[in-house]
Amino acid sequence: MSLRQTNLLIFLSFFPVFIFKSNLNNTEIFGSIIIFTLPILLLNIFFVKNNILNNSFLKIYYSLIITFGIDNNIGLWNGIISPFKYSLMEMFNIIYVPGFILFIILTLLMFVIISKADKKFYNVILIFISVLFVFKIFDQTKSYKNIPSFVKKVNDNYKKTELVIILDEMSGINSFESLSSDGVEFNILAKNFFKKYNFEFYTNAKTIEASTVLSLSTLLNYSNTSKIRNVVNTSKNYFIGYNLTKSLFFKEFNNISIFQSEHLNFCNFKNISKCDAYNPFDKNEYLTGYKDTPLTKIISLWKINGSISSVFIWRIFRELRIIDSNLEPEGHKANFQHLLNKINKDIESEKFDLIFVHTLVPHKPYGFNKNCTYDGSLSTKNYYYSTAKHVEQHNIERKCVLIYLDKFLEKLANNNKIDSINLTILSDHGSRITNEDNSSLSTIYAYRDKNTNYKEIEEKINIQEIFSNRFN
Repeated sequence: MSLRQTNLLIFLSFFPVFIFKSNLNNTEIFGSIIIFTLPILLLNIFFVKNNILNNSFLKIYYSLIITFGIDNNIGLWNGIISPFKYSLMEMFNIIYVPGFILFIILTLLMFVIISKADKKFYNVILIFISVLFVFKIFDQTKSYKNIPSFVKKVNDNYKKTELVIILDEMSGINSFESLSSDGVEFNILAKNFFKKYNFEFYTNAKTIEASTVLSLSTLLNYSNTSKIRNVVNTSKNYFIGYNLTKSLFFKEFNNISIFQSEHLNFCNFKNISKCDAYNPFDKNEYLTGYKDTPLTKIISLWKINGSISSVFIWRIFRELRIIDSNLEPEGHKANFQHLLNKINKDIESEKFDLIFVHTLVPHKPYGFNKNCTYDGSLSTKNYYYSTAKHVEQHNIERKCVLIYLDKFLEKLANNNKIDSINLTILSDHGSRITNEDNSSLSTIYAYRDKNTNYKEIEEKINIQEIFSNRFN
């Protein structure tokens, strides 16, 4: 293959097509092109002009470039590895192993084909990679525009707003995680927090299912059984896992503001006036300690592309502490203060009779250190934690959630806005550190308005029933 052909192959294989699906600025776009293409092009020119690669190594070199190009333009991780994630985890224990094996197998396959084919095969490969490249440019499946986000004009004003904040994977007061010394400290902090703001709260609340989709779809339809049908479907949107298709709770409101994750979409109802799904493409405000750099954003957005190579680089750079991740769920935690600020703005606007929030905080992977600043190294280690270490870190995360919520409510109180909301704070399920009910099903549930007084309710009850009794 000539130098010109090799450079063309490298360009088509390494060019960061994802930049055309992102809302990057011109500097970030230019930087991405330089980072992805210039080093390998210069290296290729050096190799070819100095005849460094002999025949065998040259074939391996070409095989690696071709495999990278196919992977980078198709997204083999999301296409082959991700759909079988849990099965592969059981087989290999570490999810990156099957991805590495697949990449090596494809490289060896290319090597065998190149070794047996004549030089015309390179022309076939160039055409094939070119077709993938052009398709990737025009395909909008992975465009940032597909992430649910809209604001409708609202002419109404509401002096009273229902605010529902759902914390993902946060264990309740009398959970397995509260049995440790750190858990006892959390219970004390939680009760002081509830007392400070006159919450009625449940110490023995549980959900009927340790699954976000089942727990919240039943909750929002006033059902106490997970056998409820036709309220959720699988999304065809690349960025969304599931769509909620029915909600008896939402029907009671006229103008709803939604803050949500990509896991479960709540925004497909006519009375949703504002939809704010967490968006890694946006310029977010992150906590102290987070590596908010252009490289963090570029590598994270490349990972959305779904290639094996992007997943490996994303993980290696995080392990080396070169970048953090702004993707879900890591980005939710690093962005938590910013989320609370946006909720505060919605309250002050008085445009919504319901503000509904589902955030992947304090969901694993971990991110809060003991000072409640962000530490990205925690997000790469939790898979190897012992049960005791999981409990210790989960309690740190739970404490930090309360500290940030305390600041949020203090700000509302100082602005004389706290009594303009009826506030429900709950979790969808427990930490799931163990499969026992007191870990997987134990939840937070608390409610306050301007008329409530501090009250600890010890009744053993499901959050679905509490929610139904309150709103149905």
